[in-house]
Amino acid sequence: MKRKNEIFSCCLVFLIVGVTLGLFFHLHSRINREKLTPHIDPEQPMVALTFDDGPNPTYTPPLLDLLYRYQAPSTFFILGEKISSNRWLLQEMVCSGHELGNHTYSHTDLTTLTPQQIEYEIDKTKNALKKILPNYTMLYVRPPYGHYNQLVEDTVEQPLILWDIDTMDWDSASVDTICEIVLTNIHDGDILVFHDNNPNLLKALERILPELQEQGFQFVTIRQLAEYRTIEQR
Repeated sequence: MKRKNEIFSCCLVFLIVGVTLGLFFHLHSRINREKLTPHIDPEQPMVALTFDDGPNPTYTPPLLDLLYRYQAPSTFFILGEKISSNRWLLQEMVCSGHELGNHTYSHTDLTTLTPQQIEYEIDKTKNALKKILPNYTMLYVRPPYGHYNQLVEDTVEQPLILWDIDTMDWDSASVDTICEIVLTNIHDGDILVFHDNNPNLLKALERILPELQEQGFQFVTIRQLAEYRTIEQR
């Protein structure tokens, strides 16, 4: 019996080591795949895809694969409270050519806070990211729910970025509804807001991305869009 237990323990150790090494090499290969660097033609229409409330360990990885397939650099407005548990995802986003923006630490309505509390929400997210990506600087802030007032504008140092098209994926909109909202309202220079925390998003983007490409749209980050178009920054 003792011999069997020893054999079982050895097999279990080898299994754990094998799984760990496999996971490591899988993550390493994702982080080191070729960076998204599509050529941007200022004369052609472009849109910025943005994703709020992540990273999400379930939906963000397949979303990154989908964006990579369509060569669609995007902007992720991340929550500070999700940073420490998703360090590999954040590294992959940046290494893949995506942009990170600040969506506060705990998704609190900034209009209900004091200036000190607003600064705390923004700075705590910055500091959490610095522990993982010390050389990365988030250029933009997206206030939760799109809520802001003069106090928020005066307190937050970075530009506040909202959106032109709300896909309503946060409200359990169906795949057909999300697609209809986007494809019937899209214009050059638009900023679209999605949330990488639901399955309908991926299904909708499977239809939206090739259709927009067929219409001649280019996918850019907020920073890239600001270089070629006038965007409203608060």
